[in-house]
Amino acid sequence: MIITGQGYLSVDVIGEQVWFDSAVKRIPLVRRGEPVTKTYCVFWKKDNSGYYIEEFAEMLKEEFA
Repeated sequence: MIITGQGYLSVDVIGEQVWFDSAVKRIPLVRRGEPVTKTYCVFWKKDNSGYYIEEFAEMLKEEFA
């Protein structure tokens, strides 16, 4: 339905994406003139923490902050 112009697909994008298919038109999603944003949260059990979990959490923080 997207290709025929009869539907849409909401896509989360981080950074600039390159599209190779010119049949798909991308439009920004806005509300009252402002971009619509989504809040992401990451959780893990307190007793399941360790080096790799902490490093991964730091990587996420740097990427999304």
